[in-house]
This record gives sequence, structure tokens and C-alpha cells, in this order.
Amino acid sequence: MKKLFLIFIMIGAIAFASQAQNSSVRASDKQKSSQDKVKTETPEQKAQASVDKLDKTVTLTEDQKKQVYNLALIRSKKVDEINAKYKGQDDKKDVANTEVKTARKEYRESVKKILTADQIKKMETEEKANKGKGEGEHAK
Repeated sequence: MKKLFLIFIMIGAIAFASQAQNSSVRASDKQKSSQDKVKTETPEQKAQASVDKLDKTVTLTEDQKKQVYNLALIRSKKVDEINAKYKGQDDKKDVANTEVKTARKEYRESVKKILTADQIKKMETEEKANKGKGEGEHAK
């Protein structure tokens, strides 16, 4: 009886261990997939995604869409340049992050100059709602 009980426990432990390995493999695959997607997007695609996201939040006019696209394209290219400049330099990560944050802050400030007061209010409300979720552009 004891042997039978030990056999069931061993089978359960093996099943549990294999399930845990499968879960961690799937999680790392998802992470790699999302990283690949970000790396393969062109600055133009990133800029258009920014416009689409903001338009969904505040409903931009056609003129505003063009202006936001141009600002987002500049920001995207600047961020790509910063990332390329510091690629592989782990000791400069803080400097790179500071430069990226500055570029994003300049972008947000420029976008706010284009938006109406109501649109700014909507955007800020959305930013506050997303801040705790880890969504958006690197925790705005």
C-alpha cells in the first residue's frame, strides 16, 4: 500500500514539473514574440500606431492626425537613434533611458500644444488609468 501511494505521488510530481516547464516556455515565447514585433516595426509604423492610439482616445481631426504623425515620427526616429547609439553598452543604460524619457516628454508636450483643452483632459485621464497597468509607452 505504501509503495502504491509513493508511485502516485511520484507520478503527480512528474506531471506537475512537466506542466510548470510548459508554462514557462510558453511565457518566454510570448515575450520573444512581442519583442520581435517591436523591433521589426519601422518608425513610420510606430508613428502611425501612436496616431491611431491617440485618435481612439481623443478623436483627432485630420489636421491633428497629420501633425501628431509628424511629431511621432520624429520621436520614433530619435528613440531608435538613442537605442542604436547605446546598444550593447549595459553601463550606459541609465543614460539611454534618460534620453528616451526626454524624447517622449518632448513629444507629449508638443502633442498637447496641438490638442484642445477637452482632448488634453481625455488624454490625461487615459494616461492615469493606464499608468498602473503598465500599458502605453513604457509607463508614461
